[in-house]
Amino acid sequence: MDEILSFYDNGYSSVKDIGKIQRFKKNIKHRLFAKHNIIRYLNNIDKIQLLEIGCNRGDFLYAIKDDTSFNTLGIDIDKGALDYAENRLGLKVRFGTLETIHFDDESFDCIFASHVIEHLLDPISTLQEIHRILKTGGVFISIVPCVSHIKARMHGAKWKYFGPPGHLWYFSRQTFALYLNKFNFQILFSSCFYHRAHLKVIARKV
Repeated sequence: MDEILSFYDNGYSSVKDIGKIQRFKKNIKHRLFAKHNIIRYLNNIDKIQLLEIGCNRGDFLYAIKDDTSFNTLGIDIDKGALDYAENRLGLKVRFGTLETIHFDDESFDCIFASHVIEHLLDPISTLQEIHRILKTGGVFISIVPCVSHIKARMHGAKWKYFGPPGHLWYFSRQTFALYLNKFNFQILFSSCFYHRAHLKVIARKV
């Protein structure tokens, strides 16, 4: 764990301000993502309690900050990124992992983890914790590198997502489904047909 913390503290993330045009583009992308991947599955909830695991500098949370559909919280282990999210963007964030923070049972309607699960020492434990703190009927959204994508197969060990300490686990649609089925998640969407070799999975707690 110390090696992983050192990895993030030594520049894994960027906390520099971005330009107005780039910020505008990011905001549009994230707002559309929230509409099509979160609100569409939780449209019966007036105020969606959303947790982003690995929120980093807070780009996604900032994009939906003023959306009255959401009440948001982000967590991360990158102190520099959290400082930027809290003090520059005015976001509600906390330092730590799910296992160290100890949220109450069924605290959130939606849990979002973009490029997080592949970094974890114990993804099974984290998925179990996600299931515990997610409300029944809530949705879990995860994006991870897709090991079965044509780019991964073509590049092999030279694939950009390959190698520790950054990435410790590798998933296909089938292997990620095995994890989720273990904890009684119903998969609503699963696809790795993206040009960036990303697997996006949306699952409901049943």
